[in-house]
Amino acid sequence: MASFESFDGLTLFYQDEGAGPTVVLLHGFAADTNVNYVRSGILDLLLDEGYRVVTLDARGHGLSAKPTDPEAYGNDAMKRDVVALFDHLDLDGVVLVGYSMGAHLSLRLAPDEPRVKALVLLGIGETAAGGEGGADRRDALVAVLEADSPDDVDDASLRQFRVMAGLDREPLLAYVRAPGGESPARLDAITVPVLLIVGDDDENAGDPAGLAEQVGATLVRVPGDHFTANARPELHQALVGFLAEQ
Repeated sequence: MASFESFDGLTLFYQDEGAGPTVVLLHGFAADTNVNYVRSGILDLLLDEGYRVVTLDARGHGLSAKPTDPEAYGNDAMKRDVVALFDHLDLDGVVLVGYSMGAHLSLRLAPDEPRVKALVLLGIGETAAGGEGGADRRDALVAVLEADSPDDVDDASLRQFRVMAGLDREPLLAYVRAPGGESPARLDAITVPVLLIVGDDDENAGDPAGLAEQVGATLVRVPGDHFTANARPELHQALVGFLAEQ
């Protein structure tokens, strides 16, 4: 992986492989490129299909810098990081693929970024109306991250976030506590083609039907939950089919 300095000087790590139409992958909360896109087989799949694949470890995640001051995540910093990455690599005509937190980020970015020509949203549904799930969702994530052990988290749909956080919880808590949170997604301003893929048992995403209608997305449901659907061949097939049409 390579690194660059984002808009505020923070060092972020990215991966840029392959040649062909550009696909940018944005991972989910408490995860990174490896967890969401390498282990699931998505990255290798896209390279094999002839795409240029760019990934980004979000601030506070993976190999990127992990500030513990909530101010470092305010003012839609992650959205600005993606714009900085586009500028750094001189990207254009991008298909943006986001999983969970990365899908929320993609929805916020697309109306303001003409270099995005299509969206693929993974593991997202009714929570899209309130950022990463709104105030209640953020309170729940704080409680999960503050738990001493995953065994102390009663909600099975949230326990995996505590598992993934491990001992490195402070940057994630700082992100969740960022002042002002994130700008709401302007769903009515999204005009590019959208594919929405959600696992049948994804309790974290919630019902995706309303979101699909709001953004005019093609909705595909696949077997799996929030943490397993990315590895399903049904998801891979739908993703490759959509990309071939762009």
